[in-house]
This record gives sequence, C-alpha cells and structure tokens, in this order.
Amino acid sequence: MVRHRRLFLALAFGALLSLTGREANAGPLTITVSWTGGSVSVAFTDPQAVPGSTANSLAIDPTLLNTAIAASGYQFTELGGSSNNPGDPLGAILRLTGTALLNGTVAPPSALTVTASQTEFTSPSGAGTLDSQSSANFRNALAGSGETSSVSLDATSTPSLVFAPPGGFQTNSTGASGSAAGYTLSAQVIISLVGPSGTSGASDQFTNNVNFLSVPEPASIVMMVTGMPLPLVVMGLLRRRRGTA
Repeated sequence: MVRHRRLFLALAFGALLSLTGREANAGPLTITVSWTGGSVSVAFTDPQAVPGSTANSLAIDPTLLNTAIAASGYQFTELGGSSNNPGDPLGAILRLTGTALLNGTVAPPSALTVTASQTEFTSPSGAGTLDSQSSANFRNALAGSGETSSVSLDATSTPSLVFAPPGGFQTNSTGASGSAAGYTLSAQVIISLVGPSGTSGASDQFTNNVNFLSVPEPASIVMMVTGMPLPLVVMGLLRRRRGTA
C-alpha cells in the first residue's frame, strides 16, 4: 500500500512538472500590424500592451500603437486578442477583435494587415475541423473599402471571407490536423478603407475567431452516447456475445 501511494505521488508530481514546463515554453499570443513599408508586433511583455495583459489575453494601448503605425495611414480605437492555449479536448480557440480607422493625416500606402498568432497549442490533436467566424462593421466607408479574413493552423488555411460595406458576419471551415507535439493558430484580417474626406472619416469594427475541433474517434462516440467508461462498454459487448453463443 505504501509503495502504491509513493507511486501515485511520483506520477502526480511528474504530471505537475510537465504542465508547468509546457506553460513556460508556450509562446505568448502576438498581434502584428503590417503595411507596405512597416510592421509592428506586440506581445504582453511589450510597452504597447495594457498592464494586466497575459500570455493568453492581450489588450493593446491604442495611443502607443497609433504612434508606432502612423505611417500606415491607419489608427485603432481598440485592438486585442485572447486564447485558451494550450487548448483543451473540447477545442483550441484564438480570438482577434478591434476597430481600425483612417488616421486623418497620411494617405494609406496599402491595405492594413492585422494578424493574431500563437504557438504551442497541443489539445485537441489529430484530425479535426478548422473553423473561421468573422465579422465586419463599416462606418462611413465608401466604395473601395473592404475586409478579407482568414484563419490558419500551421500551413492549413480556411478560404478567405470577403466583406464590403456595410459589413456582416460569415463563417467557413476546412479539414485540418493538429500535432500533439504542438501547432500554431493564426487569425488574419486585411482592411482597406476609403473615407469621405480621403484620409479620414471611415472605420471598420472587426472580429475573427479561430476554433479547431477534433473529430471524435468511434470509441469516444460510444462513450459519449452511453455515458459509460470504455472498459464497461467493452465488457457489456463481450457479455452479449457470450449470451448469444
């Protein structure tokens, strides 16, 4: 009995160390804003991050960010993201939200690309479905304005969702596979705005959510349907076969 207790304690301690090491090694959620001629990346440890941000929950100070991206012709009133890294059996989730507008001083040299990305997701793993849930809400945006959204798991991406003023909500999905050794989820939004006064007046409030859901294996489906542990299901099947014989 004593040996069993020691074994259980050793296993529990090893599992705790494993989880602690995984959190330490996991990459933080990073949001990158880029345009022709420049790029700015922000994680929770950077000066542009709002105090209290964490590796899985990032809010960016718009004042500091807008100073850094002034040459893009755009600015933000809000920008942030969150995730459940390293994920759980029900799904791996990453979210990107924000409101972008013309800054009124510089004509945009190109569209503005906003990407939220995080590495070291480990659950769920194996074959699954990669879902994209995106929205756009344009204000005072003229013809030529638009938003293109997509999500990815490593090299697998969903088909792009395209929005024009006044905006809307769209979803799509594609098959993907997540490695138990770790995979990266990303959400990307590309924004182009044309305002009534050329360099000001138009905005886009956007969201782009990534969900990776695993495909249940047959044994998992049986357990979900019956609510019974797998060994009990197997024993029941064997008893039925013996009774038939």
